[in-house]
Amino acid sequence: MRVHPKYFVPNSFTALSMLFGLASVVMSMTGYANELRGLDGAEQFRLAAWMICWGVLLDKLDGSSARLMNASSEFGVQFDSFADFVVFGIAPGALAYTRLGVSELPLNKMLMLAGVGFYVVATGMRLARFNISEPPGGDKIFYGIPTTFMGALVAALYLVWDGYGLPEAYLKAWPGIMLVGGMAMVSNVKLPKLKPRKNKAFNLFQIANIAAVYILVPLRLFPEYMLGLLVMYLGVGAGYMLLHPPEFEDEATPEAAQPDEGGPA
Repeated sequence: MRVHPKYFVPNSFTALSMLFGLASVVMSMTGYANELRGLDGAEQFRLAAWMICWGVLLDKLDGSSARLMNASSEFGVQFDSFADFVVFGIAPGALAYTRLGVSELPLNKMLMLAGVGFYVVATGMRLARFNISEPPGGDKIFYGIPTTFMGALVAALYLVWDGYGLPEAYLKAWPGIMLVGGMAMVSNVKLPKLKPRKNKAFNLFQIANIAAVYILVPLRLFPEYMLGLLVMYLGVGAGYMLLHPPEFEDEATPEAAQPDEGGPA
């Protein structure tokens, strides 16, 4: 089968993103093993979280490069979904479970499994849902919280908690966070997609923040900046959609969902 070389660019970004997801799982397991042996696994857990963030950047690059090069394909759509499941489903779940597993908190193991397991299953459900249906206005808004967003949020929350040396007791909330995150991904909460607008100031604001993230995240600097952007986007975006519900919304099709998370290759 002959394939045009242009397809290798976006699909290479997707492949690298998947590898970062797998490497993140390995780092989480290494940190867990080190802690069980009485060694310090903190750096491995931090690296596992940063690798999820690097996957976020690559997930955006594969979609952007596919559109720029006119290199979208059905293979790219499916490949992107598999990569997203690894990077934003399995990797955050592994980080949460292994880090909780070495804590000295009196956490119920079944509660940990339930929160993390539901999050991973919800990620797979959301991605599968996107591959078979498209909602009205799916090119303008997200229905439910994107998997890319949730993966980045879990990683950023951990990095900020670790960076500020916050109390270990805060980790008790993690099973609940994973449960709520999973529910948010399969919900019909609406968020506007970040696209160029008529407002030049808003466009410059978007470009400046995107550039800052692509500089800071590879250098493993200021995760609180990324966390702040995520929280602001969620709060402002969801609030705007509540005040300005889309006119094209079709409430009679609850199974509809957009086939785009971070941009299929």
